[in-house]
Amino acid sequence: MHTAVRTLVLLGLSIGIATQAQGQTSASVDFCVNVQNALAILAPNGPISLNHDGTAGIKSFAPQTFSAVCNDGDGATVTFGTVAGFVHNTLPLVTRDVKLDLAIASSDTEAGWTVDVVSDQSDITNLVPDLSSQVQASSSGPGNVELQLTVSMDSGSVTTLVPGTYCTTVYATITAN
Repeated sequence: MHTAVRTLVLLGLSIGIATQAQGQTSASVDFCVNVQNALAILAPNGPISLNHDGTAGIKSFAPQTFSAVCNDGDGATVTFGTVAGFVHNTLPLVTRDVKLDLAIASSDTEAGWTVDVVSDQSDITNLVPDLSSQVQASSSGPGNVELQLTVSMDSGSVTTLVPGTYCTTVYATITAN
């Protein structure tokens, strides 16, 4: 019986020694890069001003470039809108219509940017006034775009155009599709 125990102990030592003598012949390790969501819209510096020429009709500001950044796989939608027309700075009941026009200046081709709503204008003289204006562009995939927004004031009849400063605020939003 003493011989059998000794053989088992020797056998155990020999297996242990053999395992320790063998080394790895290959190894691997993962390297990962975390990419943050990039969904942003950058507006030009403002305020943007225009001197009225004293004539009736539409008075347009120079087109303003907004940069949109999108890395979402489904693309994004950019919306420009106003909640009111042009409002007189000291007489808030004196207003004029606002018109928005949207175009694509440049874009990443693979993103598929298109203008969905090219133009919209408020109509404050309607029986039920339409005070807002909204235009929109969207993409079908990731990619950046330079959008040109033209804002215009319909000054209407100059005989009823009260002197002063008229302002409107355009809100730009970007959302993932």
